Amino acid sequence: MPVRPHLDDSLLVGDDDTPLARMRMRVRDDDGTAVAADVRPLPEAPLTRLVAQVRRDLAGHRLETPDEALAAALVADGLTLDRAATDMRHDLIDVPEPVALPDGWSLGAPGWDDDLAEGLDAAYGPDHPDGRWQRSDTDEVRAMFDTGEPVPPLVPASARLVDPDGRSAGHVLCAGPVPWTDDDCVWILNLGVAPRAQRRGFGRALLVHALRGAREVGLPSVGLSVVDGNPARRMYDAAGFRVLTRVLTVRIPEA
Repeated sequence: MPVRPHLDDSLLVGDDDTPLARMRMRVRDDDGTAVAADVRPLPEAPLTRLVAQVRRDLAGHRLETPDEALAAALVADGLTLDRAATDMRHDLIDVPEPVALPDGWSLGAPGWDDDLAEGLDAAYGPDHPDGRWQRSDTDEVRAMFDTGEPVPPLVPASARLVDPDGRSAGHVLCAGPVPWTDDDCVWILNLGVAPRAQRRGFGRALLVHALRGAREVGLPSVGLSVVDGNPARRMYDAAGFRVLTRVLTVRIPEA
């Protein structure tokens, strides 16, 4: 396979050894798929040639690129854009004050229970930009708390939203540092609020808790990925997050 190590990255090269793109190879993603991350075409590399090389030498991989032209060329060649998102960072220089909650509501210790599973299943409906909440999502969160796999929760930056009856109505779940970023940031894996508690400022309360918890543990920034069309993007912008990069995801079929 003409994918060759190059410093901290890898190069995708043509059959004549012409370098076509730079990328980072990850052995396996959490769903068992090999990942070619941050794929960037090199200057003057013909896109048609690069697409053909990708289809042959990255078959079976999940390709992630910030390059809109490469993603468009892959789609034009018959592949499907699985996800279009923006990676963002908060540098923790100006962290908002904690959000006051209504009487009876509180932020409790992070964890997982049936009320939270039910609330997130309702929050991530069929029309949500990220798609429905899946049983595999529940299994992954449970594994984080039970076994610390694939990463353990960062407890000071994570929390459950608890209603006056003691029931979970949302959460923010963070980890960090995480192996899929180049920087030592706290990563927000999930922030969700059950429909019965939405539009009351609880999402911002959970987000601010994550920012303040990240600063407490001494990590320099907080990162997240927000899919195009997610209305939470406005909340992240207002809280001081900045755009780091675009991440356009295309699954390359097996040859």
